[in-house]
Amino acid sequence: MHLPSRASLHARQLQKERRGGDLSHKKAYNASILIAHLKLSPEELRDILMNMTTDRLEPAHIKQLLLYAPDDDEVNLYQQYDQDPVKLSQPDHFIYQMLRVPEYKTRLKSLHFKTTLQEKMEEMKVAFDYVYKASVELRSSKKLAKILEFVLAMGNYLNNGQPKSNKTTSFKINFLTELSTTKTVDGKSTFLHILAKSLCQHFPELLNFSRDLTTVSLAAKVNQRIITTELTDLQSTVQDIRTACVKLPPTPEDKFSSVMSSFLENSHPSIQSLESLQTRAMEEFAKAVSYFGEDSKTTSTETFFGIFADFMSKFERALTETQSPENPRSPRLSSPLAW
Repeated sequence: MHLPSRASLHARQLQKERRGGDLSHKKAYNASILIAHLKLSPEELRDILMNMTTDRLEPAHIKQLLLYAPDDDEVNLYQQYDQDPVKLSQPDHFIYQMLRVPEYKTRLKSLHFKTTLQEKMEEMKVAFDYVYKASVELRSSKKLAKILEFVLAMGNYLNNGQPKSNKTTSFKINFLTELSTTKTVDGKSTFLHILAKSLCQHFPELLNFSRDLTTVSLAAKVNQRIITTELTDLQSTVQDIRTACVKLPPTPEDKFSSVMSSFLENSHPSIQSLESLQTRAMEEFAKAVSYFGEDSKTTSTETFFGIFADFMSKFERALTETQSPENPRSPRLSSPLAW
């Protein structure tokens, strides 16, 4: 079976467009527009992929070429074409030429990896560093520990109807997110405003506790699932490239193996360092989660750090409001030490 000639190909495309579009045509057409924008001929792009040079292709362009690359079924159609390539339309001719490059998509993926690795690793390094530092900050902050003891004492005080022996000795940290919505009996204040006012009166040295936790709000923005997946994908891509280097031995014309092998060797220390940082960060995170009585297997970084980041933000707001003399939310309390 052969691909149709240029004229019949267009006729087939028109028929398919009436049924919802010819994806193969769209990919080839979009790719040809991209190449025209780059001012690269198929032959020039072929040279780039054979030499694995990055000076004429931006990562975004490589990503687009991958997006427009033919799938397996489309590749089979092009491979069965044995007529004069001149008969093909310009977009089809472009794809036809690209498929003459051994492991076309593998080269594009490797080239994209080569051009984006440093930036990706830096982003992951920053994210894991935030997780590590925030975990240490939460576990080591004596001021935060005192405030949590204070919250527990207040909770027991407000529940003073229960026997002394039944007083709560701990609470789930998620309770911190409820302080701003838990109202007093008269409905004029919240638990958080009572906390802020009490600390102002009796423990003013604790008010700046957030200075001990400067990285927590940054760590709350780290998506644990995404960075873990990105590192796993990076490791998988490295292995795929190593396999491709064996599959594509170096020749005077094809420099894929020599270029990418050298690149992986030079990048190996940085990748190892990132993997080590991930291990340390997640170990420290597990310790912090356990320290606060939570389960590290079911608690994500966003949720855990987000609770404390939210608490700090709302506490600062409540503190400002309670320090306002005309604010009706400013309650008068006896010392919790007497509770």
